Amino acid sequence: MLNKTHFFKSTLFITLAIGSFACQNDNPVDPMPTDAASAATARIGSDVDSPNFPQVHKLTKHGQATLTYNNDGRLMNVTTPVRGSLAIQTDYTYSPGKIRAFTHQGKVKLRDETFMLDASGRCKESAEVITVVNNNVPLTYLREWKFTYNEKGQLLNFQNKNSCVGGFGYGYNADGDVTSVSEFTGIGSSDNTKIGYTPAGGDPIMNDKYPLNVLGVNEHDAYLRIFGKPGKHLVTLVTKQGSLDGDYYSYVLDADGYVTQRKQYKLIGSSLVDTKSYAYVTANIGMPF
Repeated sequence: MLNKTHFFKSTLFITLAIGSFACQNDNPVDPMPTDAASAATARIGSDVDSPNFPQVHKLTKHGQATLTYNNDGRLMNVTTPVRGSLAIQTDYTYSPGKIRAFTHQGKVKLRDETFMLDASGRCKESAEVITVVNNNVPLTYLREWKFTYNEKGQLLNFQNKNSCVGGFGYGYNADGDVTSVSEFTGIGSSDNTKIGYTPAGGDPIMNDKYPLNVLGVNEHDAYLRIFGKPGKHLVTLVTKQGSLDGDYYSYVLDADGYVTQRKQYKLIGSSLVDTKSYAYVTANIGMPF
């Protein structure tokens, strides 16, 4: 197997893991029901790049996180170890028109979000319960979000359902890649991030065969493919408005063109920030995992 490493030393980049922003008056509520059942049999989304490609790839390792699937290929769990403590785990359950993502650390509930889907399988709304411990007293808060899409099926924006403040808006190029992300930080104001895809040194643009969810959306969930049509290429440049610094990435691809390693560097000083490995499981199309 021939690996190809792409390294970009002269370009800017800010991380793709910006968390979702909510400026609202959160009110304590009772926890969500815990009896969501896994009943749907249709697979959510598709990982097949071409009808000529004989296998389906599923991500099983993303840095320290381990992803597991059922025989239908649907995501069931994401588990991330925590040094000196219990692992953090997200469990997914499926019912008609809904997916529930329940995050916990042992018996301690951290987050509970239910995604409501439209007829195309895209998330149209979500209800998110977050547990916060204050003076050893756990409190739960409800936040609700709404998601809108453009005529091409790409995520146009998501925002706080009960307020005009809080959320993200997205811009795209002709290839369908996200090129701008605007975080709504207040009424009439935003914090903008620019994203580029052309490597330095004349290297060709790299295809992203397993795109993960982008800025803001990955705070809701990094892995569920329910947030509209994904981009096609690997990001090489992200800059944030008003900042001279940023982050850029280098990638290692396997012989099939899937990312097996991603390194993140700071623009100023070229210091290594993070190294993340990727692993996949494959199965013949139509066959169980």
